[in-house]
Amino acid sequence: MNFNNWKIQLRKGLLELVVLKLLSSGQFYGYEMVKTLKTIKGFSIREGNIYPILARLKTDKLVVIEQQVSPDGPVRNSYAITEAGRLMLEKMTAHWKDVIETIDTLTAGDTK
Repeated sequence: MNFNNWKIQLRKGLLELVVLKLLSSGQFYGYEMVKTLKTIKGFSIREGNIYPILARLKTDKLVVIEQQVSPDGPVRNSYAITEAGRLMLEKMTAHWKDVIETIDTLTAGDTK
């Protein structure tokens, strides 16, 4: 097993949770999200990774997109979480906490 591949798959599986969590603090442009997510230790992300996730979240009505005129160029998309997105985030967060608790329990006796 390749450890780097495992880390990539884990990160991919958590991206929706992380994006919804970030949007729960306010509206963001896609590029702003990428810059913010790059600051999280162990969670490197490229700009091309975020837009398919945002499109899926929009399709699922978990985020909305507002087009905003930019004085520096073309119209920019700003993303915000919906009420349905907040409810999903609560469910995802609760499940993630359960997973962490289970892993902590399983590894508590591990002395290696």
